[in-house]
Amino acid sequence: MPRMRREPRPITVNLFALILLAIAGLNLGSALFDLPAQEEALKALGLGLEWNRDWTIVASSAWFTVELIPIALIWLLGSKFARWLLVSMAIIKSILMFGNLPMLYAAPGLLAGNLLAMGAIALLFTRDANRWFETAPQTDPRDFD
Repeated sequence: MPRMRREPRPITVNLFALILLAIAGLNLGSALFDLPAQEEALKALGLGLEWNRDWTIVASSAWFTVELIPIALIWLLGSKFARWLLVSMAIIKSILMFGNLPMLYAAPGLLAGNLLAMGAIALLFTRDANRWFETAPQTDPRDFD
C-alpha cells in the first residue's frame, strides 16, 4: 500500500486542496439545498433514469466523492499520476467549456468556478510543488506482496 506523505506540504499544494475541496463542497451543498433543480439538471443529461429525490441525493453525494479522490491522492500520497490526470481533465474541460460560450455568459458562476479550479491545478506546478512531488518516497515492491 502506498505510504502517506508525512513531511510538510508546500503552501501551494495546501491551497490546491483547499480550493478544490471548497468547490466540491459548494457543489454538493448547492445540489442538496435545491434538490428539485438538481433533479432537473440530472434529467437533462438524458441518461434514461427515473430521477427522484433519493437518487438525486445519491448521485450528488457520489459526485462529491469522485471529486475528493484526486484531491486525496495528491494531498495524502503526493500522486504524480493524479496530478497529470487532473491536468488532462482540465484540458478537456476547457475545450468543452469554451466551446459553449453562450452558456458561460448565462452562468458566470460556472465560469468562475471552472477558472478557479484550473488555477488550483496550476498551483501543483509551482517550483515548491514540483520539488515536493519529485521527493516522493519510492514504492517498495514488497508493498504488493
